Amino acid sequence: MSAFVFLILLQDVDGVRKHLQSNNYTVTWNAAAKIDPNAELEIGTGSGHGFHLRWLRFRPTSDRVEILSIDLDEPREPYESKWPPDRVPASIKMGEMKPAEYAAMLGQLATVDAAELKPKKRKQDFASSSDFWAHARLAVGEKKLIDLEFAGYDRSDSELDAAKPKATRNIAHLAIKPIKFKEYVLSKEDRAWASAKFTRDWKQFLEKDFHWWVRERSIRLIGVVGDDSALPTLRDAMSRAPKDRCVYYAINAITRLTNKDLREGPVEQMDVEKTRERLFDFLKKKS
Repeated sequence: MSAFVFLILLQDVDGVRKHLQSNNYTVTWNAAAKIDPNAELEIGTGSGHGFHLRWLRFRPTSDRVEILSIDLDEPREPYESKWPPDRVPASIKMGEMKPAEYAAMLGQLATVDAAELKPKKRKQDFASSSDFWAHARLAVGEKKLIDLEFAGYDRSDSELDAAKPKATRNIAHLAIKPIKFKEYVLSKEDRAWASAKFTRDWKQFLEKDFHWWVRERSIRLIGVVGDDSALPTLRDAMSRAPKDRCVYYAINAITRLTNKDLREGPVEQMDVEKTRERLFDFLKKKS
């Protein structure tokens, strides 16, 4: 790491403190680990009631850091069909930042990761109907350096668990705020990355209660941004209880990825049990 980048790290890490402030916990600021500036960062965010999910991928190259943004943002509309409308309003864009800016952000994330939070006796509880997801994963290859994640409601009994994931989300969002993103067409490597992320996330979030909408929207996204390497995980999703919307969404995602439509129209009225049996047979022959 250059002396210039190191200086930026020293200047910026104090800025993280404003993201971890509460009357309900104390913070011990432990020494942050040194972070490899070539580490790759993934940020996941979403709003349950806001019908939104976003994946960000920060990928360092020789002279810049590429930032892939995959965004699912849909209007909140009621439906009268058996299943929700089969549409995936995804936005795919690319931006970039300077290596020094990325190193500064990583320094802040490392400071959050090293912080030790301890609960204080609350004088007053609070609760909100706002549910959200925040996930930060920093890795070099398969070696994880940071992995902070939370999904649930903004309320007093989950404040401590949510604090560090929320802080990493906020730091990343502030870092990309001035960046101009442009429309982008995914490469084969991008699609392979998205499928690997989807598979990791699925295993991590599979049985977590508050992640149900994260699972559903991730399935919908992967149908338009993934590749065939996501099919085994989608097959697992399709094996769930028939009333689980993940089954319906997995059928639609597999249909998109394989370009093989075995559904009976209208799609929103499909019999998922009969449809998935046809897809199971097709995937077995395909493999």
